[in-house]
Amino acid sequence: MGRRANFTEAQIKRAIRAAREIDNRAIVEVTAEGTIRILPEALQKNRSDVDEWFGQDD
Repeated sequence: MGRRANFTEAQIKRAIRAAREIDNRAIVEVTAEGTIRILPEALQKNRSDVDEWFGQDD
């Protein structure tokens, strides 16, 4: 089983603030494993990978 990251509220706020300084509409994701993803709004998907998989024609 993977380990869970321990973040303080201040650390999360700093990461979000830094992302917002670069792009006010950036998407910030924080995973339990400790990964922080900062994505531009344009990369946001409306459909998940599972939705795409089910939508494929065989």
